[in-house]
Amino acid sequence: MAEEYKIPPFLHQIVIISVIILALIGMKYITPILGPILLSIFISILIYPFLMWLKKKGFSYNVSVLITISLTFILGVGLLAVMIMSLNQLIAALPSLSIPSDSFLATYANQILKFIVSNLPLDNIAGAVELGFFLIFAVIFLIYELPYVKSRLEKGFGKNSPALKHTFELVNDFIEYFVIRIKVNFWAAIGFVGIFWLFDINFAILWGIVTFILGFIPYIGIIIAAILPIIVAWVKYGIWGALGITALFVIVNTIAESYIFPKLTGKGLQMSVYVVFVSLFIWGWIMGFAGMFLAVPLTLVVIKYLENFEETRWIAMVMTTDDEPKEKTKEEKAD
Repeated sequence: MAEEYKIPPFLHQIVIISVIILALIGMKYITPILGPILLSIFISILIYPFLMWLKKKGFSYNVSVLITISLTFILGVGLLAVMIMSLNQLIAALPSLSIPSDSFLATYANQILKFIVSNLPLDNIAGAVELGFFLIFAVIFLIYELPYVKSRLEKGFGKNSPALKHTFELVNDFIEYFVIRIKVNFWAAIGFVGIFWLFDINFAILWGIVTFILGFIPYIGIIIAAILPIIVAWVKYGIWGALGITALFVIVNTIAESYIFPKLTGKGLQMSVYVVFVSLFIWGWIMGFAGMFLAVPLTLVVIKYLENFEETRWIAMVMTTDDEPKEKTKEEKAD
């Protein structure tokens, strides 16, 4: 009887990594479709707890759905309208934005401003409106469908399915983490809008919305959100005004990220800082802005998936970190 051929372990790992890379490259080619769909799923999952909260308050399921859908539509259309009006005003004002030549580093600042303006997709407002309405209606339909999706999954996989149990646990972790993220981003955005209003910085509400949205992008989101408001302050008040706005940005962001956020979360998602940072660029390369926005949840999905298989569990372990403090050994205590 011929011996059964086994793939060498090293070749097995190479095949697994190659499949992962091919899957990521394949996702890049369907980004125009995949990005909006994943965004709508993500937003729906975040809104769904509000529906459940209404049910706990005594409303019937149908009434809870109606209230949730109505508020989602009103809020979505309202935000879209504010952003479109603000962007139209910004487009009209951009040609006149210029830092006075006698200002410190004015030449370099104007070059930066020119680069930013030339790379902003301001000529595609129609596309942004189309995407906005797609997200609004996709989220509304998904909110209505989510309970049925859950029951269908339980019917298909069985209520005691380990894979389904892990999926629901992951969704609950998402909701808990990102609901807190929404609260922190909201109060930080309120703080930034207050600063912009106090200093009479143009487009204060637009900058507040932008800081709220970009706050979901770890580490670099708030830096990106700060660039244009700081330049507007530079145009209006000179270098010292720009430095003042920068300092206030740092103060508000430090309070939000170093005090409020850790206090609410208790502990993080146990992802390596390096993995979070690199994931921004990987998912950004695959799906553009939507990928950077969804970098953390998508990376968590990948980690949880890799944990389910013995061959890939080591990759998941490399991507995570243990936040629990380790007890010192007797030798360490003696030192």
